Amino acid sequence: MSTKESPYISTCGFCEQGMLRFMRCSQCDAVCAVCDECELIWKDIAVVHEDPKSESASSFPTCPACDKASERWRKLDRDEVNRAKLHSYVAGESV
Repeated sequence: MSTKESPYISTCGFCEQGMLRFMRCSQCDAVCAVCDECELIWKDIAVVHEDPKSESASSFPTCPACDKASERWRKLDRDEVNRAKLHSYVAGESV
């Protein structure tokens, strides 16, 4: 299990337990918000950042951008979030 901190967008508005993480689909490279607890997925990071209770677009493992299932989603680290120009959506970092 990784103990490295990773950036998050907010607490999940659905399960209120998990953190919405920046994750990359291995099929199409889309970056989405994925709850690390209930595994719901939001395609539009700006919308879920503004309203964590907004409706999700999909659930793990199906990517809402390419509609393909992939078990190999990958968490983005702070540098990757910055390179993707998504740094304004970072609320904090945690394990």
